Amino acid sequence: MKKYVLVIDEGTTGTRALIFNKNFQIVGQGYEEFTQYTPGEDKVEHDALEIYDKSIAMCKKAIGEAMISAEEIACIGITNQRATCLVWDKKTGEPLYHAIVWQDTRTAAFCQELNTGAWGEKARKTTGWTLSPVYSSMMLNWYINNVPTIKEKIEAGEALFGTIDTWLIWKLTGGKKHAVSYSNASVMGSLDLKTGTWYDEFLTYLGIDTKIFPEIITDSGDYGVAQKDIFGAEIPITGVIADQHAALFAQGCRTAGTGKITNGTGSFLDINVGTECVISDQGLNTVIAWKIGDEMVYALEGFESVTGSAIQWLRDGLEVISESGETEALARSVEDTNGVYFVPALAGLSAPYHDPYARGTIFGITRGTKKAHLVRATLEGIAFRLKDIMDVVEKESGVKMKAIRIDGGASKNNLLAQLMADMMDVQVDRPFSVEATSLGAAEMAGLYIGIWKEKDFESALTIEKTFTPEISDEKRNKAYAGWQEAIKRSMNWNY
Repeated sequence: MKKYVLVIDEGTTGTRALIFNKNFQIVGQGYEEFTQYTPGEDKVEHDALEIYDKSIAMCKKAIGEAMISAEEIACIGITNQRATCLVWDKKTGEPLYHAIVWQDTRTAAFCQELNTGAWGEKARKTTGWTLSPVYSSMMLNWYINNVPTIKEKIEAGEALFGTIDTWLIWKLTGGKKHAVSYSNASVMGSLDLKTGTWYDEFLTYLGIDTKIFPEIITDSGDYGVAQKDIFGAEIPITGVIADQHAALFAQGCRTAGTGKITNGTGSFLDINVGTECVISDQGLNTVIAWKIGDEMVYALEGFESVTGSAIQWLRDGLEVISESGETEALARSVEDTNGVYFVPALAGLSAPYHDPYARGTIFGITRGTKKAHLVRATLEGIAFRLKDIMDVVEKESGVKMKAIRIDGGASKNNLLAQLMADMMDVQVDRPFSVEATSLGAAEMAGLYIGIWKEKDFESALTIEKTFTPEISDEKRNKAYAGWQEAIKRSMNWNY
């Protein structure tokens, strides 16, 4: 009997596979990091073949851990890092260059040029995103103008383009399905949000022909079948949803006015705004949260691309910790940061500042500064950045958020969760499982084939711990004033 759902949760720094049973429990999983290529200060790349190979290996590990056979898996759900994209040869299946990652800023100068002209506002109003390096369309423009092989293959009709979900679908189906979900398409800087079709006018201006773009499919839908020779049985792919959108869905934020924060490599605050496409004028992005059947649901989003990866930098770059899990105890070993502020702009600043030239900056260092102060300042910096975004969300919506749900690996850090409650002045609810992204993909896949109905999802997540604000308004305002000064001094560092 087919009673399990396999999920591929393909993140920015690693790939995870999970097996969910019908009670939404994880019965098997596997995780492995993959290589981060940084050939320049403004460049971040991935090897798409490494991602695919490790995704398959982790799927097999999860199946083994669950002690089930592929024949018992009813369907596959995929969730993924957004905007990261690549071009590949549709005959050989070989990538024609490394995938360019959503954190990459190589197109910053061109984006700035376009933003000062008519295209800046026009593209923002149509795509819902401030024109920036995170646009997959800008990455594709770079490919065409800088990688001769890609330009030649596109002109010869021998190339395909897509984000990581599209790539995995194409590989799993043996090249039979070239598709993207509405949620992922909405974050490519290539979609007209109101019509749900590719933004031909802008793409033509960039020298891009949409014939290499994938078909857009509802997030809970038919994405073809994973080939038998991969897992030992044919398995239908029936749910594909972008990572933040998957977490929003799984966290129960399925009605207008509800929201969540996912703390992973970056931190993403998403608020469901219902079926009306609302374009922000306060520095937020508008996305298609998901499309199920004929209903399109939209969300407002603010994100900071470097939060969890700032902790990773403490570990791998600065080498002041050996494991990310050490940060909570180390930060708690001091009462405060001793006046240290760390702006984690290691890849520029996103909402609401949108400054790709901002750089990571540490202020307030004295002879009394210890590594514990720096670690605590890193956690506080993440909380401050989320307050930056939350303040804009509240201004945009006119609603003071009273509570918000959190998920993602970094949300396991109790001190970080408390700092978020303190700085944003909201109740922070954390579910027992912080793997909401994976759960959302499982729900989308299972929904399509009838394993679950939407009402079943109410019992899928229960709250494990609630954090409430513990500091005074005066203390919050004083700390935030220092943060705003630090932000101001970190911006436009074009040297």
